[in-house]
Amino acid sequence: MSDDIRYSRARWGVLAILCLGVFMLLLDGTIVNIAIPSILTAFQTGFSEVEWVMNAYLLVFAVLLITTGRLGDLYGRKLVFVVGLCLFTLASLACGLAPGVGWLIGFRAVQGLGGAMMMPNTLSIIANVFPPGERGKAMGFWGGVSGISLALGPSLGGLLTEAASWRWIFFINVPIGVVLLGFALRYIPESTDPRSVKQIDYPGVAVLTASLFALTFALIEGQKYGWTSGLILGLFAGAVVGFLVFVWVQRRQVQPLMDLVLFKNRTFSVTNLVALLLSFGMMGVFFLLPVFLQAILGYSAVKAGLVMTPLAAIVIVASPTAGALSDRLGAKWLMFVGMLITALGFYLTRRVMVTHGSWPSLVLPFIISGFGIGMVMPPSTSAVMGAVQAERAGQASGVLSSVRQIGSVLGIAVMGAVLQNRAVAYIQSGVAAKLDAAPITLPPGVKERIVEAVGSSVINMGEMRAGGGLGASIPQGAGDL
Repeated sequence: MSDDIRYSRARWGVLAILCLGVFMLLLDGTIVNIAIPSILTAFQTGFSEVEWVMNAYLLVFAVLLITTGRLGDLYGRKLVFVVGLCLFTLASLACGLAPGVGWLIGFRAVQGLGGAMMMPNTLSIIANVFPPGERGKAMGFWGGVSGISLALGPSLGGLLTEAASWRWIFFINVPIGVVLLGFALRYIPESTDPRSVKQIDYPGVAVLTASLFALTFALIEGQKYGWTSGLILGLFAGAVVGFLVFVWVQRRQVQPLMDLVLFKNRTFSVTNLVALLLSFGMMGVFFLLPVFLQAILGYSAVKAGLVMTPLAAIVIVASPTAGALSDRLGAKWLMFVGMLITALGFYLTRRVMVTHGSWPSLVLPFIISGFGIGMVMPPSTSAVMGAVQAERAGQASGVLSSVRQIGSVLGIAVMGAVLQNRAVAYIQSGVAAKLDAAPITLPPGVKERIVEAVGSSVINMGEMRAGGGLGASIPQGAGDL
């Protein structure tokens, strides 16, 4: 690449193209949440299948994020970005046309592959077209677009779902992708850095993928197959063995997927743990809230999206302030206080998630949660970057991004498992109470068989819909979720 672009106005056009691509990727992550009840209703499918609609994307994205960045360094960042954009756009079209939930899950995985090819290469291209003195400003615009997509996702998703169909949350990506493709081919310069790539860690990718899949499958399907069944216990054991094998593989690679030496630095390790926990809680809550608002409280998709918007909006407001304060006060205390505030916000959110609740009761918990999240995210990034040598900043950033996505996968899987378990328990207790109050005496064992059969049927939660299909079934005195 000629250095001319670094000192021409064209670099800002390239930034605009990349930011629009990031906006499309991150919007897709939040816009899908609000359509979960509609997808359940459309396919009359189980809740675990809809969890896979979310996690198929996140799982592929998390595991391949670092590898696709290295492929960009080796074969061309523009090339990998454009191929990823094509995959993401075509997969979005396929998701919108999916005839069944299985097809939708498969196409979401392809979307995750496309997103993983795009995301890391946007940062590499920005670093390539901007001089060192302007990269911070460019990254600031990149981060600002990320925040806007987080804020707009719920309300836009609700509007599309209500006005047209849940399929339009995917169709909306197609015209954006086509326009982006034309601009990317014309204006983004090609660049490589083959000397930075010594090896592509395909064994590490394979082992980590298998381990995360086993763990995620066990968490999502545990209620269906039984938590003590041989299949689920075997998957949990396989995940543990897989993670141990992954560590063994990483220690023997010339250029590992995750450089475990980085974790010897206490600041790096603790910050990644904080990022994992934050993503776990944040995506778990973001996944459950649309279901609660639409299926339990009976809100429309638009109203549910608007109710969720303040949570994301506060994150946008708090993040720049936290970033500035981290330079003055240090990241450690901001992350500590921010995690405490986030935990308080999530706790208060859980307290008001009751069958007789209303949206005003959610406003204060959302503000507190959003403020805490905004306090943690920028300092955690700064702490990770500051914990390693400058030449290893790229590796550290890749590990942090992957850890955050893995936390999101586990958050959705665990919170989904909790929801299924609590729903089964509540509805079984309601049915048992009705049977006890019946004017006839049931033969021995019949009541238990009826309650068990009801519990099995509840696992298939395809009847949940915005009109409150599930909410009508939960006993009024059951309490909170």
